[in-house]
Amino acid sequence: MKNKLKIRRYLEQFDSIENQTFIITGANSGLGYSTTKHLASLGAHVVMACRNLDKAELAKNEIKKFYPNAKLSIIHYDQADFKSIDLFVEEVFKSHADFKSIILNAGIYHPKKGLLTKDGYPLTMGTNYIGVYYLLTKLKDKGLLDDKKERSIVFIGSLSWHAIKRSDIKTIMTSSKGSGITVYSRSKTLLGSLAYLLSRHEENDVLWVSQNIKVLLMHPGITSTNIVGSIHSSYPNWFSKLAQKALNMFVHHPDKASLGIVKLALAKHVDENKIMVPRGLFQISGYPKTKKYPSNLKRMNQTLINISKDVINHK
Repeated sequence: MKNKLKIRRYLEQFDSIENQTFIITGANSGLGYSTTKHLASLGAHVVMACRNLDKAELAKNEIKKFYPNAKLSIIHYDQADFKSIDLFVEEVFKSHADFKSIILNAGIYHPKKGLLTKDGYPLTMGTNYIGVYYLLTKLKDKGLLDDKKERSIVFIGSLSWHAIKRSDIKTIMTSSKGSGITVYSRSKTLLGSLAYLLSRHEENDVLWVSQNIKVLLMHPGITSTNIVGSIHSSYPNWFSKLAQKALNMFVHHPDKASLGIVKLALAKHVDENKIMVPRGLFQISGYPKTKKYPSNLKRMNQTLINISKDVINHK
């Protein structure tokens, strides 16, 4: 109860965002669900972009119990399927082109070995990085990343970022070699590096973002989400349940972890040279604070964007 009251008070710093539209991928659980709930409580119209429509409907109904007047819409979105992304972007362009922010939350962790996306990419990399890159190219094709409307793109990163050599980019983008945790870390490192590159707003022929659109990045620390128990998880059911109980006991709840996302999405003045992280010890948990971009995310150059285009075009 005490934590809920603190979170409620934290949200009171933000003005009403009634009649503003926010798109959240993976909105039916974990960080996505909590962010949806917070934004809805402030009056926003939230578009829940979800792979499983039944679970999305359940999540929507649950939020309605807290906030009966919540404005929520659901669109099918599978980040591991280019056709699904294409249809999603068409729907956004047709019905929600005025969105204030898109929050790139959807992702997968430690799936069974050998699983692929609908388009033949290793599932972790194909979902966590390639799917996001493809989504952004399609939004740009529709003029939604280079128009005059002020909006933001919020990337959700990970505490597991590490250094990647530029010479290794293509190999790790198309290979599932390595442990599940290693592959996950690589996918999130590339995602964080992409966020940094786009936040520079350097024009190129492949993918760039207008100065009017803020490109922002956060990581939630370690959070008690259900990511270890997804349908694709390589962990046995008993381990997933045990891990979930341990997470619930020792790390922060998604309701707190998602406050960093809310702050980035709603801040009137935000520094694209910094990222949002938990303020606790080792950035594991806590309320949001800003820090400088990690140096390992700043090492990439235009090579990352060009290779990403090449990997998609030659699949």
